[in-house]
Amino acid sequence: MPDPRFFHRAGPQSLAQLAEIAGATLSGSINPQTQIADVATLQDATSADLVYLSDKKLSDALPKIKAGACLVSQALAQGVPATCAALVCADPRAAFAKVIGVFYPTTTSSWSTEHHIAPSAVIDPSAIVAAGAVVAENAKIGARTKLGPNAVVGPGVAIGDDCIVGANVTITCSLIGHRVIIHPGVQIGQDGFGYTASPTGPVKVPQIGRVIIHDDVEIGANCTIDRGMLGDTIIGRACKIDNLVQIAHNVVMGQACIVVSQAGIAGSCIIGDGAMIGPQVGLIDHITIGAGAQIAGQSGLMRDVAAGEAVMGYPAKPIRQFWREVAALARLTKRG
Repeated sequence: MPDPRFFHRAGPQSLAQLAEIAGATLSGSINPQTQIADVATLQDATSADLVYLSDKKLSDALPKIKAGACLVSQALAQGVPATCAALVCADPRAAFAKVIGVFYPTTTSSWSTEHHIAPSAVIDPSAIVAAGAVVAENAKIGARTKLGPNAVVGPGVAIGDDCIVGANVTITCSLIGHRVIIHPGVQIGQDGFGYTASPTGPVKVPQIGRVIIHDDVEIGANCTIDRGMLGDTIIGRACKIDNLVQIAHNVVMGQACIVVSQAGIAGSCIIGDGAMIGPQVGLIDHITIGAGAQIAGQSGLMRDVAAGEAVMGYPAKPIRQFWREVAALARLTKRG
């Protein structure tokens, strides 16, 4: 369930109402007046939740889902269990975007025009808030934490003890641990880049997840870390992130990872503990980098990387293979 500190839910909605909103056909014998309370991920859904499934690769998960309703294509509808209402539609992801907009009609923070520090904000007496900083409603700032000039802490955001938040940082929809260093210009918790195609152009998918940053993380200047669509974007303990890194929605990063400048990590990637990602590396979405893996600079990742594996190149390949190919090409050009 989306965090009520950041997102305010409307509803519940009946299955009949949701089918109309989504442009879907209700299949099965479940009462159309059954109430659905929320939207959820496949993994976290309960009988009161609505989910969607549009990827045939995930069809094995259908018989196991515990949701009360599922937006699904006709091709996958037969796999929906009898305990779950199937809402059959042409484009489940686009339909789900409409439904999120009904349950969560407002997904952007509102800002006070009267106070730089909201009366409901909880700021430890030992914290330092520099001139021009904004601390919104119900935000929490821990002991000895320092907010730089013009830093913005959004509604409901929690920042732990002994953190340093640099100038012009904006943090929304996020929970920050202890001893976290956030350098100037960083943007945390903004919308993930979520769109689905339609005949009239891209349709925005509301982003109602969070960013969770664990203890002892350092984030370099002008990085961006997007909040999740439904689940969370997670940065594990002791990760070190260089300047100008983009981390997209629903990325899950393990402990003590290193990400060097100008790297871009696309949505829903999983990065194992201790992985090292070099400068200007690009990762496509939904891939897994194993623990201790090493990705050399300017590599393009199109596939999973095993734990401990070192890769290089575009597309990335085992690093020894890369250098053998470079050497072979050098020999060929010398012969010419």
